Amino acid sequence: MNAIKNAGQVLERTSQYLDSGLVTKQPSWYKVLAYHPPMFNNTKTVKIQLLKKIKEEEDSRYNEILNVNKTNGFYKTRLTPKQMNKDFLKPEKLRFVEDDIRSLFYRQHPWELADPKVLNENERNLNIGKLDWSTMKQYTKKLDGESVVQRTLYLVRVENTPLYNAYEQSKYEYYRLKIADETESSVTAEQSEMFGAVYNKSAIEYGFDKEMAVLSKWKKDAIALTKVIEAKRANSSASGSNMGENDNLKAEFEGENGEKEEVQEESTEEDIFRKLSKFDEAQN
Repeated sequence: MNAIKNAGQVLERTSQYLDSGLVTKQPSWYKVLAYHPPMFNNTKTVKIQLLKKIKEEEDSRYNEILNVNKTNGFYKTRLTPKQMNKDFLKPEKLRFVEDDIRSLFYRQHPWELADPKVLNENERNLNIGKLDWSTMKQYTKKLDGESVVQRTLYLVRVENTPLYNAYEQSKYEYYRLKIADETESSVTAEQSEMFGAVYNKSAIEYGFDKEMAVLSKWKKDAIALTKVIEAKRANSSASGSNMGENDNLKAEFEGENGEKEEVQEESTEEDIFRKLSKFDEAQN
């Protein structure tokens, strides 16, 4: 009995085995699969055109192998990189309508990506299919771009609305709910402040203050360093103009130092002579 390579032919092959008597007892899944056969054949098949192309390339390669290289006398047996990188057996890239709608929404509304999220939202997103998307507002899910995606799919699949119209409708419903939420939160904050509530800095404000402190320190250091560089440039330019005067002063200074050294040498010889005479008197 040959192995079944195509999973979609299980029912057909099992029927043949039952008719031939190879299988005596009917499997428990036989009637279920007969009433509900698979709608799609997900078996990866190779196109005939690609097989023909590969066959032609193999024939040409076989002919190349048979022909010995006349320069060195060796056969060509190694595949080229082009022959090794065949993509006819690579899996195709999966593409869904949800991904296209999601990328379009966040491309049109990039600031929605700055909305802070928590890990609990990812757990709730797993149950998106169980929510009732006849309305945009959901009490167990935060209003975000995913709400627009699911609402658009609901309008397309259930109410048979064209995709463009469904997306525009979902987008403007999102706008209305977003404006209502922001208005409600601002009014609530004003009422709380009126009754004496005090709000601490948010994470964004705290980070902004830290960033401004670093920038102000950098500005102060940059100004001080700029002043030092300008002072060095001014000194170098002034030293070039006063080079002649400095040479004269240096010569005069060296002359005075020479005279002082001679005086010091004379005084030192006299001191030594006096010390020696005193030493001789003490010995006598």
